[in-house]
Amino acid sequence: IRGLAWPAVLTGWVAQSASLGMKDSWGPLKALVVASAVNGIGDIVLCRFLGYGIAGAAWATMASQVIAAYMMIINLNQKGYNAFAISIPLPSELLAIFELAAPVFVMMMSKV
Repeated sequence: IRGLAWPAVLTGWVAQSASLGMKDSWGPLKALVVASAVNGIGDIVLCRFLGYGIAGAAWATMASQVIAAYMMIINLNQKGYNAFAISIPLPSELLAIFELAAPVFVMMMSKV
């Protein structure tokens, strides 16, 4: 069940990193507070009152992660960044990314 939220989780992580990189910690904090509240209330309602058990907890967690990612995207849009834009990097930009990532990639592959 929680696997269904992985696209939202990854989007939320990237949006959080972008916000923190722009020195905005309030957006991620607001998303965290709301997501925690949704998860807590969802756990109580789904597990305790509706009897879904561990599946209910997974659904509540998934819902909270999707809501947090949505809030982070909205926060970036309000800051003037088009979070819905998809762009392909230029070859020079891609080379710069590879140059930064190569040492980490080699290190991670060496551990296997």
